[in-house]
Amino acid sequence: MKSRKERFKSQLISFSFLLPYLIVAVVFSFLPIAVVVWLSFQRGSLLDLSSLHGAGFANFAAVFTKSLYMKSILNSLFYIVVILPFGQFIALTLAFLLFRKNKVNAVFESILFLPLVVSMVSASIMISYVLSTNGPVNYLLAEVGLPGILWFSDPVLAKLAVVILELWKGSMFYVFIYMAALRGVPSDYIDAARIDGAAKWQEIVLIKLPLIKHIILLCVVLSTIAQSQMFDSIFVLTKGGPLRSSESIYFAIYRAAFLDDQIGISAAIAILLMLAVLAISIFQMTVLRSRHES
Repeated sequence: MKSRKERFKSQLISFSFLLPYLIVAVVFSFLPIAVVVWLSFQRGSLLDLSSLHGAGFANFAAVFTKSLYMKSILNSLFYIVVILPFGQFIALTLAFLLFRKNKVNAVFESILFLPLVVSMVSASIMISYVLSTNGPVNYLLAEVGLPGILWFSDPVLAKLAVVILELWKGSMFYVFIYMAALRGVPSDYIDAARIDGAAKWQEIVLIKLPLIKHIILLCVVLSTIAQSQMFDSIFVLTKGGPLRSSESIYFAIYRAAFLDDQIGISAAIAILLMLAVLAISIFQMTVLRSRHES
């Protein structure tokens, strides 16, 4: 048996391998979170840290009492409710159409992969041009005698433009995850179902979807987190307008900290967002798991 000294030396060596990761985690994860939590209870200017003073829970109360912040929360919920189901439906549909390996599907896979190569900023600029007053969409409408659409002047249309961009750019990521999952489904199950006379829709609903349920759960959680953190598309496409009608909760964090100089409220929104995303993710995982396992 090893002596106590030898066991301690062995544990110390093992710990030394973890030390670099722990240092990085503390410096870039735990310490920033602690600072944000501290700032959420402060009031003052980010440009003059000496002006910071305790504010208690006033910053958290302001998030729920000021209509501008509530509007950004409702906008983020709108983006999640709309983009999450439609995005996953589009991704699953395309995955079922393209998961078989052949030359034709390989061409379409290459096309669908293009949005993943383009950055969100570049994609936002492209969509901004396409939907602009003198862009291709309004040009085609004018050619058929229809009036142009002012996408970025109407609150509803501005949010719809953001949704279109997110569906085009974001859904393609999940297509490849679903295709990989479908290609991993054992062919024995499919062959047995066909021998028993199962229809095509029965293969999909009763065999393939249950077998990739954990991948669907993963994609739903990832999509929820992604939609709650929408910033680049809104910043480039609409700047949160018109009249802050398309502003997301993540954009509200940026506006409060760097435009309104309300660092305490910005930190409070960030903490609330983190807790909300954590709660929603746990809820989704619990509900979807219980449904599949029941």
